[in-house]
Amino acid sequence: MSKFNTKFILVTGVSVLLGAILNVLVARQGIHKLSREATDEIEQGLDQATREYLTNHLRDTAQHTNSSLAHAYTDLEILADIVQTMVDHDEDLTPLYDHAKTLPFLQDKLVFHEKGGWYENQNDEPTAVAAWGYLGDKEKRALLPEAQRDIDRTILLDVVMPSFKKRGADKLQLYFVGPPKHPYVRLAPWADMAAEFDRTSPGHNEKNFYDFFYTGLRQGWEEWLREPGGLEQRKSQVTFWPPYDDASGGGKIMTIFHPVWSKDRKALSGALGLDLTLTQIVKYIQDVKLKETGFAFLTQGDGNVLAVSEDGAKRLGLQVKAERQGLEYLKRVLKDSKETQIASIELPKDEKVQYRDNVQIAGAPHFLVLQRLAPFSMGGGGDKIVEDTWTIGFVVPKGEIYASLTKAQAAIDASRTSIQTSQAFIAIGSILVLMAGVFLVSRKMTGALVALSEGATRMRQGDYAVRVAVTSEDEIGQLTGAFNEMAAEIQAHTTNLEELVKARTGELEDANKEIMSLNAQLAQENLRLGAELNVARQLQLMVLPPAQELQEIKDLDIAGYMSPADEVGGDYYDVLRGNGVIKIGIGDVTGHGLESGVLMLMVQTAVRTLLASNETDPTRFLGIVNKVIYQNIQRISSDKNLTLSLMDYSDGKLRLTGQHEEVIVVKASGELERVDTTGLGLPVGMDEDITDFLSNTEIDLESGDVVVLFTDGVTEAERTDTAQYGVERLCEIVSQNHKKTSQEIKDAIIEDLMNHIGTNKVYDDITVLVIKRL
Repeated sequence: MSKFNTKFILVTGVSVLLGAILNVLVARQGIHKLSREATDEIEQGLDQATREYLTNHLRDTAQHTNSSLAHAYTDLEILADIVQTMVDHDEDLTPLYDHAKTLPFLQDKLVFHEKGGWYENQNDEPTAVAAWGYLGDKEKRALLPEAQRDIDRTILLDVVMPSFKKRGADKLQLYFVGPPKHPYVRLAPWADMAAEFDRTSPGHNEKNFYDFFYTGLRQGWEEWLREPGGLEQRKSQVTFWPPYDDASGGGKIMTIFHPVWSKDRKALSGALGLDLTLTQIVKYIQDVKLKETGFAFLTQGDGNVLAVSEDGAKRLGLQVKAERQGLEYLKRVLKDSKETQIASIELPKDEKVQYRDNVQIAGAPHFLVLQRLAPFSMGGGGDKIVEDTWTIGFVVPKGEIYASLTKAQAAIDASRTSIQTSQAFIAIGSILVLMAGVFLVSRKMTGALVALSEGATRMRQGDYAVRVAVTSEDEIGQLTGAFNEMAAEIQAHTTNLEELVKARTGELEDANKEIMSLNAQLAQENLRLGAELNVARQLQLMVLPPAQELQEIKDLDIAGYMSPADEVGGDYYDVLRGNGVIKIGIGDVTGHGLESGVLMLMVQTAVRTLLASNETDPTRFLGIVNKVIYQNIQRISSDKNLTLSLMDYSDGKLRLTGQHEEVIVVKASGELERVDTTGLGLPVGMDEDITDFLSNTEIDLESGDVVVLFTDGVTEAERTDTAQYGVERLCEIVSQNHKKTSQEIKDAIIEDLMNHIGTNKVYDDITVLVIKRL
């Protein structure tokens, strides 16, 4: 088998193989795309359904919790209305109180306990009454008359409180605390609370009940009286106390208070308290089922978690702390969580449901849904009663929500693998069949190609008489014929090659001589043009005012600078004396180079000529200069023009005519003014008569005042990053150096400008003229 035959089969086989592989890859990509699109569609549906499910479930849970709390508020507010009515009609009810305390059922049989040092009634009475040692006479072992009177005023609660305890919201205890001066306690149902307090809260009998158990509560209520609008502006007076574990074994409880006021609403007459068991709320939260391991939790506004299952507490990374201040409060605050994203949770600021779908807990993503409950007043934070809110949260692992999606994805992957395997077997079989056909065809094709290869080898060795027999009329036969024709042409060309080389060599020698002659002429032309440009540049610099001439001007200190961008520049400035004035001019011809330099010399000549002819009117003066320049421009068929400002100085006044760049004026005091010349004329050389467009303005110059004239080559000079120098920076340099001489001011400007340009190319002529009145 020939090398070509082998290569042909190899190339064909590789091409077919690559095509088969590409086909498998395209099919695989299509299946993968279909799988991804199906997954995305299912995921979007799951997300929407999950969001709706969790949101609705959370709202139901929040509504249930709000309803449970609202039920307790209502019970307490009704009882508070009854007690407040009794206080407001105390005088009318006094006969009733006096009679009631004689009735065996309503009598409070208080007994002094030697060991505890307090007073308490018997356990067969409807309510328990406890009065602390500081409310009695220790020697007489009897209550103070004022304290006994206050207790008698609530004797009718024996009839009301037990019923309120049994009915309505789930309550652990219901009690009334007397006024701050006599804070006795009436409790339903009866309980040996004084002895329990001795056991759980040592020292309670030596300190006021309010201040010992509920620090700051009464002070917060009394603050309400001092607020604008007083009690009337409050929608509800129900006040929560932070949750704690009941010492009597009632579980986690919260005390809800409602103050009772004096008849004139200027003092606290007592408070009704309701120990609300949180068991039902906590159990309801703990029992919420969300997929396999999802859970709910209830937290206060400060992030203290009130209710959560044990597993939920562990997964939230909560740490339990205890605080004691009369009552023991349990703290499990979210910000102390071991889980970083849980510790950084921001609770909702309103009652809208918050939905977060990628909260990391124990390294796994979870859904977190939060809703804030209705706000309420909360004590326990010092002498202020503040607004607090609770928040219910749902936590569900994303993996459990997407379990069905994961199974579907696995099934799709299995089907995709099966399809790809089948495609691979089909592709391999197709390649084998195709390679057999290619082998048979290639044997017929390669015979003629081998003959062509041998002929090409003989031709490379110098045998140009070689010819290959044509054995077919197909493309290979046509190729063989072309090869024979090419061999004949090469043979003929080789025979005549020496004569052709000799002819071409003569032609090249003639062309080289002509090129050398043109180069010599070009060198002479360059020398001539260089000399002309040098003469023009010398002429341009020669007409600038010399330093000695400027120094002869007594009233002004003048310094000038001009540097052309090319050999010859298009900037113009001059200072001339005549007709009793100092004539100062500055201009800028469009472009630069020889033509611009010649136009500048024309301007200088016209200005000096008019000054010598005693023309004193500034407007007419500039109008004649424009006319002369315009006519010269027309004669030389040029399209150039220039901006030109002429100034006449005399007796401390500088009269300015014509349009050019701004004029910078810095007073001796440091005050800076920028004079705009746009409205003082038109560019010179654009129109034959511009007199109607010319106007002038006067600048008063006092001793120490500085005037700076410049061309746009200064302000538009660029550094390497194309940032321009700018008028503002020029003004800043002039202001910083205005107290110096004009030469020093000019040097400071040029130095700062060159520092700005750096290594960048200078693209335009640079001209600066500094004038300072002495």
